[in-house]
Amino acid sequence: MTTADDEILTVLKAIEARLADAHAPLSALLERDSFAALMGLGVSTFDRLRATGRIGPAPVKVGGGVRWHRQEVDAWLRRRTPAGELYDADDWPAVWKQCGA
Repeated sequence: MTTADDEILTVLKAIEARLADAHAPLSALLERDSFAALMGLGVSTFDRLRATGRIGPAPVKVGGGVRWHRQEVDAWLRRRTPAGELYDADDWPAVWKQCGA
């Protein structure tokens, strides 16, 4: 193996590690604009809600950005508090765990 082959292998391993950290293929992950669109929100409104902890699902880091697991987002949008509200970032993880995550 040459030095160039070693460098390529190192880069491929780094990419593989990032994907493994995301726990899902990229096609099963949502970008910020797609998540906002599912909620019927603009990106700036989505960002404000996220900054105040109102978005329940936690993002995963992929490369230089963040994504959300589509399955978790779908579950979050379907499940509501007894008052009919979406769970916030503090309460959602326990509910998600009960969902069998």
